[in-house]
Amino acid sequence: MALVTGCGSGDNKADEGSNSIISIDMEDAELNAGEQENQVNVEDEQTEANGQSQSAGTTDDIEKELAAFRAEREKGISSVGNYTMVQFPNEENYDYGVGDISYLTRFDSRELNEAFKAASAYLKDTLNLESDAWICVDPRMTAIYEDEDKGVANGYDADNIFLCEYNDNGNWQYLILVREGKGSDWEALYHGSSYKTE
Repeated sequence: MALVTGCGSGDNKADEGSNSIISIDMEDAELNAGEQENQVNVEDEQTEANGQSQSAGTTDDIEKELAAFRAEREKGISSVGNYTMVQFPNEENYDYGVGDISYLTRFDSRELNEAFKAASAYLKDTLNLESDAWICVDPRMTAIYEDEDKGVANGYDADNIFLCEYNDNGNWQYLILVREGKGSDWEALYHGSSYKTE
């Protein structure tokens, strides 16, 4: 599935009040998520039938898939007016759940815009980075939506947690934003490499 999304950038004057725009075909994302769930159920049944345990992949395996996905995503960037448009890679071409952004169906486009605006402000004003805020495609992080233990975001339900990723001088990190409820402002809660607490 190819998605087109926009994200704020230092090159497109995002810091001068230009809002980011997210344009995602939510029906396709929901359909794709359902297909993936069915595929996972079939694979789980086949794995159990073979008496094998399904591997989630090693850290190195996942990192390789993430690097390939992000490199393909980078190739799909083009500028349109004040926005950066991104042709998203097809997550079906990647293993271990890399690139699955079905969690975004929890939010409408206004909520996504507000989340990315808050994330971009945090990266620029607090972390002093010129990095873009990207949709999080790391399955180890997006697991927070289904995980009972929300780690650093304990006390917030999945509908009030938003993830994004950013590149800090070649090192991909993650930003977790939270809100008190629908309609509340997003606030940065944590930045780092995992939502799990020690």
